[in-house]
Amino acid sequence: MLPLRLEAASSLLKLGKQEAISFFEEVLGDDYLENRLEAAIILGETKSDTACELLIDTLHDTEQHPEIRAGAAWSLGELGNDKAIEALMKAFNEVKGNVRAEAARALKRFGDAFSKEIVGFIPKSNEEERAGVAWALSNSGNFRVEDLLPVLTDDEARKWIAWIVGTQKEADYIDQIEQLREKDKEVYFAVTVLWKILSSWISGLDIY
Repeated sequence: MLPLRLEAASSLLKLGKQEAISFFEEVLGDDYLENRLEAAIILGETKSDTACELLIDTLHDTEQHPEIRAGAAWSLGELGNDKAIEALMKAFNEVKGNVRAEAARALKRFGDAFSKEIVGFIPKSNEEERAGVAWALSNSGNFRVEDLLPVLTDDEARKWIAWIVGTQKEADYIDQIEQLREKDKEVYFAVTVLWKILSSWISGLDIY
């Protein structure tokens, strides 16, 4: 019965009917985790700013169960609303590993459409946030070196920029790397060293 009611509420939310909000808020506070998680997942199918706001509130609600917060992060990735980018980044400060991991995976899905916006958060983020942003950018592989040059603002940022570029396939970025060499020779050197190591036959060699 609840799944049908959630789907109906989702349809109302898509139509801009704000009365559906209170129902979702009620279910997100339900005693049963399964019901809360289902509500969070269905909100990820509701392409609306209101759904995005509800999911952001759930993600940052420290009273909420970590699995529900992780589910909210996943749904924000499904929504693809750029209003969620900063909220996902802030979740990298979370001590619960599953919340951080799901936020990073969600942010990766934003890479295709919002890579410049994600890069722009690097200078104003802390070490935990930069680690998550770097992982998301590295795994999306959807950025240009020229977009990274303005955020080489400090040694910590330079470290992560080297890692972001150095973990890509050399062939995909070799035509852009000259820009980095002109801007920062040390980061350029670090990238080329990473390329050499990661392309070696020992890279990824398993221990039985």
